[in-house]
Amino acid sequence: METPKYTITNLILNYIVKYELAIQSIKQTVIPSPLLAEVREKLRAEEIDKLGELIAYPIGYSKALTVQRGQVMPSQKTKLKIFTNFKNTQDFIDTYTAKSNLKPSIELCTHLNKILMKDIVEPWDQGRLKTFSEKPFDLYDTWYKLRDYYPNIDSRYHFNDIFDWITNSSVGTHKLIQLSILLYESIDKAPFYGGNQITAISTMKVISKIYGLNPHNIIPYAKAFFTISEDIESAFKISKGKRDITMFVEAILYSLSLTAIEASKLLTEEYDKKLNIRKSIGNDINPRQIKIIEYLNSNPRVTRQQYTKMMGISFMTSYRDLQELLDKEYISQKGKGRGTYYIIPDQDTHEQDRVEKEIKIFG
Repeated sequence: METPKYTITNLILNYIVKYELAIQSIKQTVIPSPLLAEVREKLRAEEIDKLGELIAYPIGYSKALTVQRGQVMPSQKTKLKIFTNFKNTQDFIDTYTAKSNLKPSIELCTHLNKILMKDIVEPWDQGRLKTFSEKPFDLYDTWYKLRDYYPNIDSRYHFNDIFDWITNSSVGTHKLIQLSILLYESIDKAPFYGGNQITAISTMKVISKIYGLNPHNIIPYAKAFFTISEDIESAFKISKGKRDITMFVEAILYSLSLTAIEASKLLTEEYDKKLNIRKSIGNDINPRQIKIIEYLNSNPRVTRQQYTKMMGISFMTSYRDLQELLDKEYISQKGKGRGTYYIIPDQDTHEQDRVEKEIKIFG
């Protein structure tokens, strides 16, 4: 493979070090599965939200969370299809390992593209490599305008050559730099009939995961690219003009390192918070009660109906659990009748006043 020209600058080295330190912190945090699921849900909902902004189809965090939880209403399924497909792709990446049958290749990209473009393009166009003379399908693809034309390039051969370089390179090029080059080539060549942008992002996520650079598939790459989307486009254009992609690699690694640090901070802070909660709770309550206290430290309130459903217990058992927590002053009760809910006593009183006012207005 003829590697695009670039220079390893101090900025590139600095971003790589920051990224690796963040990843090391994530790996060293031995976090319980339920808490990991909570943090990952938050990060993935944020990623879906920012993905919408990145592909010029914003939906907001609330709908993004609905998509991540698999709670999309039938009337919204068509409108949110690209995001539910993206969620399905993340589920695939969760199970993907270095031992999977599909190795890093254009065939792996094709598989991702088929999931992402399902019910968006015609079945025969899902995962199809386009010819350079074809009219672009630029829906959900704000990078498509940056592509160039290479009528003499065989996309399958070209990208498999890049993947072979990534998996078998003996020159010691850092994987983050290789992934940046892969992204540059994906933007420049736009090999698929549709969904090149979202496919390129998903491909980076799956490959970074198998090389230990995306543990738990937790780093929200789409959010990273949204954060400096205009800078990425500018860096691409400048790099293209200079035939030197140093600036593009710097921009990509900057955004990834920043996002990895944020993900690491969120994970460790949530772990420390839950650990401190457990230390402060006595041995006089049961595991269900401990779990609901932890829940209330991340959520503003809970009703008895919610608690009953969450724990899979009878209504009377939930009544006894909550009453015991009230008696021991672990929680406080607010509202009356069907509007009754429970909170942590030391929560911000202004927030509670706001909630109570909303109940009165909309009740």
